[in-house]
Amino acid sequence: MTSSEDPALVHCGWKVEAFTRPITSDKDMDVIKAQLQVMSLPEQLFGGNSLQLRHAEHDLKLSFSAFPALAEWQQESLPPLQVSSAEQWSQSRELDIKTHQPLRFEYDWTFTTPYRGTLSSSAPDASSSGQGRLGWKESSQRIDKGMLMSRDPILFYAEVPLYVSELDDNGASQLSVKVRVMPKCWFTLLRFWLRVDQTLVRLRETRFFCNTSLPETEACIIRETTHSEGTFAELQAAGAPPEGPAYADADSAAAALQAVAPIGLKLLQIEKLLLHHPTG
Repeated sequence: MTSSEDPALVHCGWKVEAFTRPITSDKDMDVIKAQLQVMSLPEQLFGGNSLQLRHAEHDLKLSFSAFPALAEWQQESLPPLQVSSAEQWSQSRELDIKTHQPLRFEYDWTFTTPYRGTLSSSAPDASSSGQGRLGWKESSQRIDKGMLMSRDPILFYAEVPLYVSELDDNGASQLSVKVRVMPKCWFTLLRFWLRVDQTLVRLRETRFFCNTSLPETEACIIRETTHSEGTFAELQAAGAPPEGPAYADADSAAAALQAVAPIGLKLLQIEKLLLHHPTG
């Protein structure tokens, strides 16, 4: 459901909208648990929040929301983190486990997701999985950081939380997305951040960049995906700060991981999506 108070901007053919709603109710949380066949969800789930970027002429929508992110968390099914914190979490869920034996409980309790947004189109040959007209292609073309660092005015900015968990006081897990629109480009950052106390820090980031000043025949979106992580012992040995304030939030954790890169870098992928498709 849209609201007249939802911030939006139309610029260079793109309509950018940020939707923020109250935290998901317990009743709706139960529905989502049943749909995903899981025992637990992040305590703060913003199921009604989303960020959408639409281009009518290109018949394209790029969107970000919590449910598909959690669906991909469930599908990826990383092994449970076997640390003291995980043992405490299992003990706190003992009653749930005994009560709901048919469900799968030995799952990734950190809510780590490989989600990179949802790309869609009404065209019959379109597919968000990378096939058909909407296929992402490997590329060497990087995001133009010079444009992002320019003094051009920011026409639109929004940050949208998707979910947050305190992992039963054993750390923090968070997924959010933010967008910035400038006169000649737009930029979106989807970020999953995890800190498990006395254990590790993990960061999965997907950046999207579109230079809206390019000629129509060169119009494209650049997508850069990076996965970084390390135990606090590994990161400190590489020169990063010890566990503490340097990892208090997503921004500070990102700065600490960047300072020791490529140590801790697990994935770097650069892709391009062409928006212009000649006919004939």
